[in-house]
Amino acid sequence: MVIAGKYKGKVSSIEKIDQDRVWVKWINEVKRAMKWKGFVKKHLSINISNIMYYDDVSKKPSKVKVAVTKEGKRIRKIAKTDKEIK
Repeated sequence: MVIAGKYKGKVSSIEKIDQDRVWVKWINEVKRAMKWKGFVKKHLSINISNIMYYDDVSKKPSKVKVAVTKEGKRIRKIAKTDKEIK
């Protein structure tokens, strides 16, 4: 879920991550003029700090925490509901 900027409140999936930039599907698409091609749609990135994990059950964004199981395996959990992320 996007939590800041022009697309605040929109829910979508992540396509690509590159350091601190994220490409989110259907978010931040712009038209650019290209010579001999006319207007072309281009997909731009947003900062990773402007997105959060969206929980489908509670319908709210939440932080993600890392927990360690008894076997020593690290797993990701939703901070609000303490449910494991697959």
